[in-house]
Amino acid sequence: MAELWLNKARRFRDYAREDLANNRFDSAAFFAQQSIELLIKGLLIKFGGSRPITHSTSELLQYLLKILGKEAPQEVTRCAELLEQHYVQARYPDARINDYKRWEAEEAIRCMDLVWDYVQQVVGGTQ
Repeated sequence: MAELWLNKARRFRDYAREDLANNRFDSAAFFAQQSIELLIKGLLIKFGGSRPITHSTSELLQYLLKILGKEAPQEVTRCAELLEQHYVQARYPDARINDYKRWEAEEAIRCMDLVWDYVQQVVGGTQ
């Protein structure tokens, strides 16, 4: 079961990069958030046997780190928090005043990569 979540997380990571390259900034940010959410949920299933019902990437990261007995650097935690806004704002046309800008999608992908790399490091590079 965990591998299904991890495979989808990898696909969403690719979608985020593809959408940025094609100037689809809202969906790039959304897929960056989804990639991390599904990555961590997959690892929670793998290492903890279940996953919490939440879309909060920062909460999910804390659950995983608790299971693994680790602490995240502040920048990783900040990035997990930053990604959360894209779960709603990127999906709903009336959730924001302005359209997404390139820099926002780039920052979401930077955070996706930072959290992804950190999580991969703490679980032993299984991803």
